[in-house]
Amino acid sequence: MFFLKSIPANIHYYWRQSLAIYLLDCLFLGLATIILGLIRLERHNLTQLKSQLANFTAEEKFAADHPLKTLLHSNQTVLERYQTAYLLLMIVGIIATVIISWLAFKILARDIETFFSANWTRTKVTLYYGLTALCLLFFAVVTISLLLLVANQPFWRGLEAINHYWHRPLQAMQKAPKTLNPLFKNHLTDFSSHSLLNPTLHNSVKQTLTNQILGQLWQAIISLAAPILMIGGLQVSRFKKKYLRGESVC
Repeated sequence: MFFLKSIPANIHYYWRQSLAIYLLDCLFLGLATIILGLIRLERHNLTQLKSQLANFTAEEKFAADHPLKTLLHSNQTVLERYQTAYLLLMIVGIIATVIISWLAFKILARDIETFFSANWTRTKVTLYYGLTALCLLFFAVVTISLLLLVANQPFWRGLEAINHYWHRPLQAMQKAPKTLNPLFKNHLTDFSSHSLLNPTLHNSVKQTLTNQILGQLWQAIISLAAPILMIGGLQVSRFKKKYLRGESVC
């Protein structure tokens, strides 16, 4: 009950700092959502492409061997780029969170010293500031999730445009899809060379991919939450030792 009353008051008291942290959380989670969306989109396109190619015999695929290899290699390369970008984002997010958390607790040193004077334990102080930060993170998660659901169609149109940009090496093939015509010689399918090169994302698929993004967003949340709690515990323990020695923690 104490935390339920004091945490909102703490956020209100430090509203400028709280707003800055909230916006940084939103920025990080927003970037994570975009990159996760690109990964999901490219995986879907690659899976669909392989499924469509499974309709052809080995001889038919051999007749269009070079363009098919180019097509598959391009999709795989773009997917790997997205995965690398996501990994780098997580690393940068963790490092930035560690630095910001360390500096934030140094700024709050005087307040923490006051809490020690009021016989607060290290655990209570750590929980107090940790839950405050997690509360701001929760608001950011809710904000990004709502934006993703409300602006779902523009979100996926934007991702398709970004994905198309990274597939620039395929533009020559996209403008001349006849390079894949040997595949369709004497073979009837419910798709064309154009759909192989320019996959369409249907609304039902968009909803499925959106759910997958939301389900995977916990990775980004943990990459922010874990450093906050870890640095909070370390800083509070360090301040407590200085306080017990009679030194100023500021």
